[in-house]
Amino acid sequence: MKYAERMLARGCKEDVQCFLKPGWIVFNKKDGFAKISYKAIAQDERGYPLIPDTPSYQEAIYWYVMMKLSFPKFMRGKLGGKGVNSSSQVYTYLQQQWNFYRN
Repeated sequence: MKYAERMLARGCKEDVQCFLKPGWIVFNKKDGFAKISYKAIAQDERGYPLIPDTPSYQEAIYWYVMMKLSFPKFMRGKLGGKGVNSSSQVYTYLQQQWNFYRN
């Protein structure tokens, strides 16, 4: 709250006074306009953050989920199958894919 108050005070003109109340910005002028900008994460109607609709984000999420779901199998030594190298190589591959796409 203190950061917002400092920024608000810095932006007010000398003849205009403004202060914050919970949920409100109060000015001493009856008429006029206030230009406000803010940064926020885009959300859906339920309040969950939206994921950008780009293939690289989708790939990064896919490999992250694969890595997280495979971790318990990796810990038990059961990651992989017939003709697949050791479970550590498979898990390392999953980590590499996620690291590549997350950037």
